[in-house]
Amino acid sequence: MNNVLFWLSFYLLMLAVSIAIGYCKGNMVAGALLGYVLGPVGVILMLLSKNRKMLPCPECGDRIHRHTYICPHCQQKVLNRLQP
Repeated sequence: MNNVLFWLSFYLLMLAVSIAIGYCKGNMVAGALLGYVLGPVGVILMLLSKNRKMLPCPECGDRIHRHTYICPHCQQKVLNRLQP
């Protein structure tokens, strides 16, 4: 019985960690699915995934939030040109 509780709590912890990483990277659904299906492997995959909240500016290449209207580095309007 203790062995089952250990593995259940372990996979619930991996699910929570994977969801948290997915939330920080702008892809919480993938974090939940990977954490639920793959457990610790899902956490590793989420750590290696790209950040969908931060995209490169088309003008200067600086990393900016995807909802930014003007790039803080080059002062160019970028909202309409960014691809999600």
